[in-house]
Amino acid sequence: MPVLGFNITKVEMERVSLSVPGGQIEVRLSPKVKEMRLGEIRTPTGKLNGIEILFRYEIDYNPKIADGAIEGVILYLPPQKEKIDEILNLWEDEKKIDPITFAEVVNFITKEISPMLMLLAKEMRLPYHIPIPRVEVKS
Repeated sequence: MPVLGFNITKVEMERVSLSVPGGQIEVRLSPKVKEMRLGEIRTPTGKLNGIEILFRYEIDYNPKIADGAIEGVILYLPPQKEKIDEILNLWEDEKKIDPITFAEVVNFITKEISPMLMLLAKEMRLPYHIPIPRVEVKS
């Protein structure tokens, strides 16, 4: 697993409207990388360098009944340690991330925060961000 550490630093969710309108409600999730920098983690065998990625994961409802965001940080270790400098240089120069790294990071973050988003939606009586399977009786 290329992600060695994960911490949530901020959770915010605000219900803008008390009533949930009928019809279809769209939930949009927008992952964003705020910053990337060299990071390290201490292991029993010594220090291990990686990339510290600060992220913001925004949740928007359409129609506008609620919005929110989750912020955090992960420590990412690329498959080849030599790529650390290459990834950080691309970020420093152009504020871009290569697609493979972005996909790994976003998939990990989505997997980790989805249970929290489900709980927040349940507690605030909002539609879930993913469809829940339903049993239907056919006659």
